[in-house]
Parts: sequence; structure tokens; C-alpha cells
Amino acid sequence: MENIQYLIQLMQSLISPVVLISGVGLLLLSLTNRLGRVIDRSRILVKELDNDKKNFEIKKIQISVLYKRSRILRTSITFISFSILFSSLMILLLFLGYFLKINIELVFITFFILAIIGLILSIISFLIDVSLTLKALKFQIKNYL
Repeated sequence: MENIQYLIQLMQSLISPVVLISGVGLLLLSLTNRLGRVIDRSRILVKELDNDKKNFEIKKIQISVLYKRSRILRTSITFISFSILFSSLMILLLFLGYFLKINIELVFITFFILAIIGLILSIISFLIDVSLTLKALKFQIKNYL
């Protein structure tokens, strides 16, 4: 009976990392969609430059901003992926600790901290991307304001 109680506690402990993975997964989906849009827009602008030299400098600046955004988004996706990795490793550690009867507290706490740091760094990169997007929009529409 005591074994079942401990297994129930183990399953309850697994909820936190699984919820973290689910929430972070939604952010990852948003980031990859943004990256896809940046890549698509960059390709369109490059084709326009090849076919039509009109507004060459403006399009060149836009491509430069889009490339910078793609690098920022890549960084954000990398950090969020590390967060998912460490959350998954936390789940694995919980099972190993249960079945092998080893003390995993320090490693578990370390992975949790690393997962949260990855999430924080990803969100900071995401905010930088949003800010850069708004600056690029302002540059593009400044003549119409």
C-alpha cells in the first residue's frame, strides 16, 4: 500500500514538468510561426530585388532587419527547446529516482532552474523580436503618418 502511495505522489510530481512542457510548447509554436513568416517575407523581398530594382535601398534595409529578426527568433527557439529538454529530463529523473531508489533532488532542482532560465531567456528574445518588428513597421510607414 505504501508503494502505491509513493507512486501516486510520483505521478503528482510529474504534473509540473508536463504542464511546463505544454505551456512552453505553445510559445514554441508561436515562435516557429513568426520565424516562418520572416523567412517567407525575406524570400519575397529577395525576388523583388532580383526582378525590380525599384526601392532597392528600402528593400535592402528590410531584408537586413528580417535577417536580424530571424537570428533573434532562432535564439529564442533554441532557449525554449532547452527548456523543453530540461523539463523532459526532470520527468526521466523522477522515474529513475523512484525505480532505482536514488536521491535526485539536487539534479532535479538544477534541471528545473535551467528549464526556467531557458524560458526566461526565450521570452526576452521574443520581446526583442517584437520590439524590432514594431521599429521596422514604423520605418516602413513613417511617410504615411
